[in-house]
Amino acid sequence: MHRDVTTTVRVKLHSLTERKTRLVEREYSAFQGAVHGDDDANLYSATKQQAGKVRSNKNPREDTDQPVVLRNDCITIEHDEDTVLSSWWFKLPVYNPEKERGDSVWVPVQVPKKDTHLLRDEYIGDSELVYRDGEWYVHLVYNRSVAVADEYDDVLAVDMGAKWIAVSTFLSDRDTQFHGAEVRCVREHYKQLRKSIGKAKVRSGAQVIERLGDKESRTVEHELHQVANELVARARERNAVIVFGDMTGLRFDNDKGRYVNDKTHKMPYAKMANILTYKSHLDGRECLPVEEHDTSVTCWRCGSEDTNREVQGRLECESCGLEDNADKNGASNIAKRAVGKNIQSPLSTVGAVVAQPETQVVLKGTNGEMEPANSPDDVGLTLGEGSPRL
Repeated sequence: MHRDVTTTVRVKLHSLTERKTRLVEREYSAFQGAVHGDDDANLYSATKQQAGKVRSNKNPREDTDQPVVLRNDCITIEHDEDTVLSSWWFKLPVYNPEKERGDSVWVPVQVPKKDTHLLRDEYIGDSELVYRDGEWYVHLVYNRSVAVADEYDDVLAVDMGAKWIAVSTFLSDRDTQFHGAEVRCVREHYKQLRKSIGKAKVRSGAQVIERLGDKESRTVEHELHQVANELVARARERNAVIVFGDMTGLRFDNDKGRYVNDKTHKMPYAKMANILTYKSHLDGRECLPVEEHDTSVTCWRCGSEDTNREVQGRLECESCGLEDNADKNGASNIAKRAVGKNIQSPLSTVGAVVAQPETQVVLKGTNGEMEPANSPDDVGLTLGEGSPRL
């Protein structure tokens, strides 16, 4: 199987001449005018078209700057070891007021070493020119197809939540790890900081809060990348396919009070899912969403919904007596649904295969009874030539 992967490479412009600096600044300023309704702004023609799309699609606020969208057929990046100033050069489309028409300038750029293998023109998509902290950057977007495996030995299920951004559990033996408590701590820290700043500095508080918001988002995104790396490495150890609970629609028609709503609405579920999917595909591993509805209130062992959570982190089943961590229980249900038990779109639709584990894992219940954790009957697997198929 093949999956399309999008990678963003951030390259930094450096050692610009005064003339090139003026042209870049003029293009950026004119783009902001075009985005906010100035139809007479002088821009490179293709860039002006992109400004119109940004205005119609995003309807940006007047007090916000938008990155300059650079159409992929107008940009090029080249490598030249013979030049002293820089070994990488970027062709940037700009409007030249002296010639009164579109033009382009070659600017020196710094490229992260880890990303140099990606910089091929056939992969490049529409990219962005960004101004941040007094420096110019180009965010190059690369689209390519990567191969992902068809067969796996296990399933790693990921349940996302507010306390832990991810709880991962293997289907075969329910080996569980908890990831990303730092995300919630970062959110709470900046929330309280914004409150204190807003009260103490009425006039300048807005500007300070805006800077904090940018730092918060970058810190959270860093933590999400760390969590995704942990999950992919965990799946790699057992050659496991990754599945996660689909949180789409969680915030709609789900009013549970101000405190709970605040935690739920600020957790970056969609970003976590995107990063995890992207990193999994880069690792040659399939990563798929699974219907998450009722997984948190259903007993993973007997399937009963006669459960209670008097303590938020614990789930108790009135039918079979199970007492389990609530997030671990939810992840176990996601894993079972992924292999075809009570799921509308099983993984068989994409052709993924999970091989029968060589060693049967047996779990001991709370009443002393023994049951196989990876029994085909338990998880609804279909046997084919000795291998359960998803």
